[in-house]
Formats: sequence, structure tokens, C-alpha cells
Amino acid sequence: MPDPDRVLFDGSRDVRDGWVPLPRRFRRHADALARSGRSPLCIALMRSGADDIDAGGLVGELFEGVPTPPGSVPQLRLVAALHYLVLSGNAPELARFYPSVGGDRPPDGVWPVAHAALDEHAELVRGRLQRTVQTNDPGRSTVLYAALLWLTDRYGLPIRLLELGASAGLNLFADRYCYLVNGDVLGDPASPVRFKEPWDRAPDLDLVATAERLRVMDRAGCDRSPLDAGDPEDRLTLLSYIWPDELERFARTKAAFEVAVERPGVVAAADAEAWLRAVLAPIDGALVVVWHSLFRQYIPGPEWESLEATYRDAIIGSRPDAPVVWLSMEPEPDHNHGVQLTVRTTPPESAQALARCGDHGPPLIWN
Repeated sequence: MPDPDRVLFDGSRDVRDGWVPLPRRFRRHADALARSGRSPLCIALMRSGADDIDAGGLVGELFEGVPTPPGSVPQLRLVAALHYLVLSGNAPELARFYPSVGGDRPPDGVWPVAHAALDEHAELVRGRLQRTVQTNDPGRSTVLYAALLWLTDRYGLPIRLLELGASAGLNLFADRYCYLVNGDVLGDPASPVRFKEPWDRAPDLDLVATAERLRVMDRAGCDRSPLDAGDPEDRLTLLSYIWPDELERFARTKAAFEVAVERPGVVAAADAEAWLRAVLAPIDGALVVVWHSLFRQYIPGPEWESLEATYRDAIIGSRPDAPVVWLSMEPEPDHNHGVQLTVRTTPPESAQALARCGDHGPPLIWN
């Protein structure tokens, strides 16, 4: 089945036509969601938004002056702005269509009400459209946790976890969540964030014994515009990026806030390259893990080359008792087979594909 978010990665440019207009980007994403049977509400909003732009309407006016480069997913910015209006109590009529707040009206009648909300709150919406998308879904922790188990089995060392593009840092707490796998309980059994059978195929190792040995000794991240899981306004922003009719994702993000708020300040406001250069160094008796998920699309080529140079500099000084690895959850190069988990280890090795997964995490299929 096609990955519903594949358009996040290749929907902004067309090999033959060059730049892709906003309406086509909106419709591509809606079509991908429809093929996957996901989020009828988002499908209706994206398609109607595209029609409105074609007709020279309000949506096109709202996007005037808003940068929409490749990777910026303007369709998700619009959907998130509407969801924010609902979550903040500014659009009570629109809320009747939003399952995230108990609405039960069918999505086929949503656009006239959504359009009225956009018109009434145009200035607020313009501000929201300027924001980059932050889908800090803790479901991606199911992928990270599997990888941390594999790394623990391979290296047997405590881990220093560093995340690029960490948003509110919800995935930095992967070891603090609970994973129910084949009758076993992994991670923290008391965690409010619980994943039931998140892996179609798990890593081939003793999961229970390895989970008991896994120790994250330190965790830190960076983001150009980090959000605070303890701040009510930032919580609304994070929740607004979740599709409002996918209630399981909505609930687990709320639960992840309660875990993250116990450890505030783990995410620094910084560009990835400068931050990584400042914090990345081998540590005696520990494994340093650089991690990112669906982050590559936002980084220009020269900056990405600098990030990789920083990693190469770090591994030059590493030793067997102080390894550094780079863990990546990103779209496969041809964009045709979803998202891939890869690792580069010390000493330098080419990237090794560990697993395939969904854009929001499950299901994970270990290679």
C-alpha cells in the first residue's frame, strides 16, 4: 500500500514540470491519504482547499508571501491551522466535524464551515501558515526503541541519545514508554504511553533480556523552534499537527506530554549543525547515538554536508570503548517503499538498512 505521507518528500517538485503548484501538492497528498484509507476529514479539507486556490479564493490569499519550498508541506500547515482554531475554542461550529474534540458530523459538509472560520480568523491563520510542520509523533519511538535494543545487544554500553529536529523531545523518551510485544512487557510498564504489538517483525534478539540492559544515560536534542511539552499553547500547537480523526495518535501524544514534562529543557533552540558540532564527542564507556526522523527533507544540501562532516570528525576520535553511531528514520532514496531505518556505525561503515516502517512509526518490519 502506498505510504500516505510519501508526498511529504517528493510532492513539491516534479521531474518533468519543475515546481509543482500548491493545488497539485494539496491534491497529491489527499489522493495518497485516500489510497491508504486514512483521515477522510483531511482529504476533504485538502481537496477543497485546492479548489479554492484554483478559483482565486481565500486560501490562495492566505498563502501570499508564505514561503512554500520543497519539504514545507503547505497542505499540512493549512489543516493544522484549522485544527488549532478548533482546539483553542475559536471555531465551535467547525468543531462539530472534528473527532479530536468529540465532533461527529461527516466531512463532506466541512468546507463551507472551514472557509468561514478561515475568513473570520484570517490574521491568526496567516501566522500559523508561517510555521514549519512539527509532527512530533511518539509513535516513532517504536522505531527508535527497537534500534536502541539492537544497539544495546551489539555494543553493551549505556547510551547518550542526541536528536536532530527534536521538536518537543517526545521521542527522546522512547525508553520511558511501554511496549507490549508477544505477551512480554518492554520499557516502563507504568508508562501512560503504551504500544500494543507495534512491530510486524521484531529484531532477532532476546528482547526481554536486552530491554533490561538498555540504559539511556543522557538525552538531548535541538530544534530551530523547539516546543515545550509543559506549555499549554505549545501542546495545542503539537496536537494541531495530528490528523483530527486519528484518535489513537492524538491520545498517545497527550500521554507523552506527561512523560516529557518530567524532564524539561532537554531540547535546545539551535541549528542542527552548530549544535551537533558543540555536543558531539566520543564518551569513554558509552555509546553516542545521533538520531533523527523525517528531518532530512527540511535541511538544505550544504547544511546537510556540514552535519555529515561533523559526524565524520567525531568518529575519527572514537574507539571501541567510545563508539559513535548515526541512526536515521527517513524515506528510502527512491521514495517508493516508505520509510527506512538505517544506521552508520563506528568504525566508518556504509549505511546499513535495519528496518522499514510507517511515517508515524508502526508497523515496523525488521530486516
